[in-house]
Amino acid sequence: MGIFNKSKKKNESAVLPSFILLNDNIFDAVLFIKDFQEDWGIRLNSSDYSDKPSDNVPTLVTQVDDMTIALSLMPVPVPNGEAVTNAKTNMFWPEAQTVAEGHKAHVLIAVLGKSILETGTLQAKLCASCLRQPNAIAINTAGTVFKPDFYIGAAKAYIENGSFPIENHVFFGLYSSDGKTFSGYTYGLGNLGKMDIEILNSERDANEILDCMQNISSYIIESDVTLKHGETIGFTAEQKLSIAESKAVAIDGMTLKIQF
Repeated sequence: MGIFNKSKKKNESAVLPSFILLNDNIFDAVLFIKDFQEDWGIRLNSSDYSDKPSDNVPTLVTQVDDMTIALSLMPVPVPNGEAVTNAKTNMFWPEAQTVAEGHKAHVLIAVLGKSILETGTLQAKLCASCLRQPNAIAINTAGTVFKPDFYIGAAKAYIENGSFPIENHVFFGLYSSDGKTFSGYTYGLGNLGKMDIEILNSERDANEILDCMQNISSYIIESDVTLKHGETIGFTAEQKLSIAESKAVAIDGMTLKIQF
């Protein structure tokens, strides 16, 4: 993985690695290459996969549209219990923690390339196809653990619609502190070069809050917009949602609070 530690050229972006959780230490590179071509119409060279006994880890390193990709089979769980800890955040998948606890190995997937739009889209494609491995049980990314079917479905839905796969890179969390209102937050926009957002104590419906966060997140990534404290944002001529930067409530650091 040393290739991703080199200084990046101007306009190159690297999306943080994702981890495919496996229930045993097997990665079928031939099947992955077949699935990847079937899913996305992109042909990879099987000769770029190395699993010789002299290698530290079996790795597929190759180029796609001038972007460097690397898939490395790691014969151990994700270090420091990260996957199990992250799984606790996904309230939409109650079994996430139990599934994460059962993983015995993982495939580390990383992309170094052009813009965030291009590298992020390619990484989502790689991860979605890798999740088709018979022993793939989940993916640890965006500070949480996603179910394979959810991740694959989101990647296909967004990419086939010509959109950036925002739900594959950003986790949209939702909670209620008082049982009457809902609060939402994003985790992952920071990895894409933008500030995460929060909506606090909103009287709106939970689905409306999720839709609002997803629409704003897609907009700032696809249009490369930087929201600022004191500004407003809206998706109609009448809508003006205020923006304020302050210490985050649901995650670490600072976030942009959207009044919704």
